[in-house]
Amino acid sequence: MKKQSWYGVLFALLILFLYIMGTYDIFMMLSHNEAYYAGKSYGQPVVDYFTNYPVFGLVFWVGNLACGLLSPMMYLCRRKNADRVAMASFLCDFVLILWGAAFRNRLPVLGIRIFCFDLFILLVTLLFAVFLHCKGEKQLP
Repeated sequence: MKKQSWYGVLFALLILFLYIMGTYDIFMMLSHNEAYYAGKSYGQPVVDYFTNYPVFGLVFWVGNLACGLLSPMMYLCRRKNADRVAMASFLCDFVLILWGAAFRNRLPVLGIRIFCFDLFILLVTLLFAVFLHCKGEKQLP
């Protein structure tokens, strides 16, 4: 069996950490946790943005998070198709960002800092998918 590289393991752990934080974020945002909103200095427009969040967006948000959590775990456990799962995470996030920007006024409501962070997550997820694909880390258990 091919040995995993140290940088691949670190990259997977970084992705796993980012998506664990993203999972925490979705629970706090959709539960309308007032302390969380206050801690992030979010105002009423952000609360309104996440109130009655459309199902279309939830499908892609949950898809992004589920695949984002699963792909590094698959890599670390040497499972097949981790690259495809990472690419699915990227595509879900890409659709979510485009839809939010085009139809939900995401940039004016959440601001440029959050938008740039969203783009950072999108790029890192794409890089992870490309890394997995190029490394050929499609190994059987």
